[in-house]
Amino acid sequence: MAPLPSKTLPSKTSASKTSASKTSAAAGNAKRSRLPPADRASEILNAAMNLVLSDGISRLTMAAVAQQAGVSKALVYTYFPNIAALLQQVYVRENQHLHQQYADALAAPHSFESMVKTTAHISRVAQRERQLIIQRLSADPVLQTQMASEDLKNRAAITAFLTAEIVRNFNIPSAIARQATTLALGYDSAAAAAKSPALEDIWGAMIVGAMQELEKRYGNPQEPNHD
Repeated sequence: MAPLPSKTLPSKTSASKTSASKTSAAAGNAKRSRLPPADRASEILNAAMNLVLSDGISRLTMAAVAQQAGVSKALVYTYFPNIAALLQQVYVRENQHLHQQYADALAAPHSFESMVKTTAHISRVAQRERQLIIQRLSADPVLQTQMASEDLKNRAAITAFLTAEIVRNFNIPSAIARQATTLALGYDSAAAAAKSPALEDIWGAMIVGAMQELEKRYGNPQEPNHD
């Protein structure tokens, strides 16, 4: 009689590896399940923002966001009811992040010039880094309206702050300081245009004053006069 084929039993090493793998996976799942809600929401928002940057919003789906975040689609829905709400929160978070940068910079003691330099730097870096995400998000009509509204609020807040700083540091009337601020920042203000003196006069004074200061700091020393 032919001998019965013997069963190949898993080695202790193989069984140990399988057990360790299962344990590791379970630990990983447990770790993810213990993630605080705020961190989980941030994780989902990061995933959505990465997808918007790479593919735009036309092909964005909750399933794609879930896959990018490494969570279930059902979990994404527990935090955001739909794509529109998710995209809105992406924009809100980006805006809040920018506001916090300004707040942190302005909370520190500063001279007027250092304040202007710091805010200009933040604005320039933010514009460069956020340009693509803002451009992609603005493709959504609802978001475009919300972004326009937020932009007006931001401009009003920045104008008010800089106007107050100018008045505090220089002997300039508040109305003139406000007009100068809107001109310097490139804001089109009908309210400022309606007041006197004319914006052209203020703009001319700003340019002349700026050039005089630049000449003082960076101008070439004048050649000595020879008889």
